[in-house]
Amino acid sequence: MSRDKTPLYTKIEKTLRDQIISEKYKSGDLLPTEADLAKKFKASRTTVRNALANLEIAGFVWRKQGKGSVVKDVRLSQDLNYLSSFTESLEQRGVSVTTGMLSISLTLPPQKVRDEMNLNEYEKVYWLQRTRIADGIPIAYVNNYIRAEIVPGLENKSKLLEVHGLYKVLEEEYHLQIESCVETIETYISGPMDIEILQLERPEALFLSKRVTRSAEGKIFEYVTSVIRGGMHSYTVFLKDRRNIGN
Repeated sequence: MSRDKTPLYTKIEKTLRDQIISEKYKSGDLLPTEADLAKKFKASRTTVRNALANLEIAGFVWRKQGKGSVVKDVRLSQDLNYLSSFTESLEQRGVSVTTGMLSISLTLPPQKVRDEMNLNEYEKVYWLQRTRIADGIPIAYVNNYIRAEIVPGLENKSKLLEVHGLYKVLEEEYHLQIESCVETIETYISGPMDIEILQLERPEALFLSKRVTRSAEGKIFEYVTSVIRGGMHSYTVFLKDRRNIGN
């Protein structure tokens, strides 16, 4: 019989993560102290501290000197330290995500998209338009432009795209290796079209995310814009040190 080689701090992290997702510990709650967790898991304080540090990096808690580890409202938070799709980031936090409006068309992209993707005027893209619904509430609408040459027949994958994140479909159906992206995030106040699509009761602040994504070969294959309800979503970035900062 093979022994489980998973480090104890990873097991502690997973247990606490699952308890936060299941809302045993709710937003604003204090986790047990390091001493109490060490006793519960039969671990050293250092091991517990490593588990809590990973939870903080992942955006599940924030640690305050003299107070302990406070649970964050993470269900609608997206961790920008890792390359994931909008759907994947929410599903990892236990949110049920479905697709509302979905259309897929093969088209010549507008000039702005051609510039972002380094396309010539004759290269076509698949244009995906989708709304994303989190726990029954429209939270975002997304426009993806993908090089047609790397995803032939994408219009036939609409059923898969209704239940899975786009990146999962690209990886499993087209064996695409997704390497990196550059993402820019802005805010603005919703207009009439936003209010209609997201079923807002009144104008509110929205995030506008623009992403350029590259494959493992270094080639740009996607440009995507996402409009996301600001009051129901947040972004988490882990910042570590101040190297290369001038004095």
